[in-house]
Amino acid sequence: MAVPSAARPVGVHQPHLGHPQQQQQHAPAPAQRPVQSMAAGYTPSTRELHPGPRNRLWLALRSGVAEEVDWALPRLVLASFERTDVFNFEAWVDAVTALRDWPTRWLEELEREAAYEEIIKSQGGAYNQKARAIALGAVPQWTRDPAVEQRATTSLQILRNATFMPTNAHAMARAHFDQFLFRFFDLPRGFLLEVATRSPEPIQHLLVIVHNMYQFLNCNPQTFKLLTEVLPYLAMDTRDLGMLLIILPILITTFNVQMFPPPPEGFIQHMLYLITINPPPALLELILDLLAAMAPQATYARTMLWDPDFPAHLKTLVHLLHYKQQPQEVNIAPPHAFRPVEALNPASEGAIARLASRRRAAERERDQQRMEMFNGPGVFREVGDAAPALPTSIKKELWAMTEPKRSINWMHETFVYSSHSQLLQVTFWHAYRDFFSNPATVEQLLSASEVIKNVQVAFPAAQAKLWADERGERKFVIAGLGFRNGTADTDRFACVWVDCPQRIGATNPAELLDHVQKTHLGIAPTTCGWGSCRKAPFSVKHLLTHLPPAEVPNVPETLPVYQTEPRDILQQALITNRPPPLLPLNQLLHFTVQMTETDATRQPTGVAFLAALTIRGLARNLRNEIAAARPEEMGLSDAQRKEKKKHLAEERFGLPIPINVLREEEEEEDEERGLAEAALPDKERERARAAFRAVEEKVLDVVNSNGAGLALYLGDAFGW
Repeated sequence: MAVPSAARPVGVHQPHLGHPQQQQQHAPAPAQRPVQSMAAGYTPSTRELHPGPRNRLWLALRSGVAEEVDWALPRLVLASFERTDVFNFEAWVDAVTALRDWPTRWLEELEREAAYEEIIKSQGGAYNQKARAIALGAVPQWTRDPAVEQRATTSLQILRNATFMPTNAHAMARAHFDQFLFRFFDLPRGFLLEVATRSPEPIQHLLVIVHNMYQFLNCNPQTFKLLTEVLPYLAMDTRDLGMLLIILPILITTFNVQMFPPPPEGFIQHMLYLITINPPPALLELILDLLAAMAPQATYARTMLWDPDFPAHLKTLVHLLHYKQQPQEVNIAPPHAFRPVEALNPASEGAIARLASRRRAAERERDQQRMEMFNGPGVFREVGDAAPALPTSIKKELWAMTEPKRSINWMHETFVYSSHSQLLQVTFWHAYRDFFSNPATVEQLLSASEVIKNVQVAFPAAQAKLWADERGERKFVIAGLGFRNGTADTDRFACVWVDCPQRIGATNPAELLDHVQKTHLGIAPTTCGWGSCRKAPFSVKHLLTHLPPAEVPNVPETLPVYQTEPRDILQQALITNRPPPLLPLNQLLHFTVQMTETDATRQPTGVAFLAALTIRGLARNLRNEIAAARPEEMGLSDAQRKEKKKHLAEERFGLPIPINVLREEEEEEDEERGLAEAALPDKERERARAAFRAVEEKVLDVVNSNGAGLALYLGDAFGW
């Protein structure tokens, strides 16, 4: 029997596009062979994937015939990748066992090779003829078959693709594939790294299988050894980036659960060291994710804080808070408590117009009592020849009203009482029609008779009647009513001094000031009489603050005020001790912030976020260590502590102290003392505390400038 050797390797069978028998019968001539892709030739048909024990692909795989196996494996690879809807291990009998056959053969070769190397090492590392003879005697006819490794790799690739479906991963667990994993990773650590260096693909397939089968692994010592010893050692010793990117997610899930034993000594320090050598972004994020999962747990955090290089590692973590940050302009609304509400601006056109309307309403009430119809002396006021121009704000309000309120309010703004006035009803109707012919009017116009009927409501002292002029011509008029004589300017420059006999007349600030000085300041008053102002002492300088400007200022109709203030706050005479003015209602706050990575919902993510979580976990555990140290009891002996505890208990319960309570507190004291023995020593605790003090200012800069929300996770890093 020929023995394969390195000079005479076992031939690797070339894969065929079809079944071996079909290819021999139907192989076309080379010139007539259609051009097709390799994947198209290996793609299995639906018939080849039918469920049941007589499936053609699985029968070929279990046959052990090299040609049959090489025909089935490529098709199963494509099926496991492209036909996930039908690729289900539960549909085929012993599918996992069939796929495990070639990896098991490869593992047996690796075990023989590992035993061979162990024998070589036992001879002092000297590779001589005697050692080789001993090794070959222990493992007769040993060699590596490349075909076995190739078929094992393909089988593992099929299993890897299948485990992305949880049903297949569960089926593999039920088929005890985990025992193969435990056996494989039980190989010597150095030898595993050697195999991973020369054959990385099958090792990566196995690691992906471990990751996908994680939730189905049993909690037993073999699982604990694989997850907390073998994989951490591989992560520390390997320099293969691809292997690290697969191992670290498994370890993140493992050490996020407190039931697992701690990792090997030096593992956490190695992870901290890796972040200082500027690893690739994907690896850096996984390392920080692992540290962020371990930092909240006291045991792991204590290991990090105990490290003599912790101050340097903490500076690196703080530096990573700026990872990939970019300046960005952001516009945000003010906080709800500081959002303003709108209040009427007393200096706006609308406010001034409403104030004039209220003043005319008061005058109208007084004039009504003086009309002859109410046995008064009469009202003799000069009236205009046409309707006055109303302010824009008053126009918009009138156009938006409905009848009869609309016509009544229009009359109040347009007409005044006058005993000697006789207003033609036609003129009255034309004024109404012209004003409400605007497209903004929301309701149709009333007829002339309906509008004239509303005059009795708006002006009870006026009367619609038939009147004959001096030539004897009879006309329909409204007696006692005339157009208001004045404009918006005359209203703006109206005098509002108390009991002014001539409010209308001034057309500019100079005329108004001259009127006030001649009419009201003949005898110097002690207090101001302008409107509701009663400031004392009074001066002309103060009077000038009341006079309107010559030109109408462009001011907003409303101003923002605090929500806690009354809506008429701007109408009050108080001009001091007010809060600073708020931004307008629609005004946004503009900031230039440093943006780190965020997700679609604008929540922080990525390297900077994981660094912040790691810092938070370390800070919280350090605070717990400081609190557990109980500085007030440092230096006391056990007898002194017991005496102090007894004294405190007497104050709490009185005499005599319940024995059971005292015993429970002693047990708690012993438990706390046991935890304190495992806590950080004073020197290491103060060193970690000083490290946080040293980076406090830099962390504060991140809190003040970061716009991704890292400040929410860094609050525990202050106050040392």
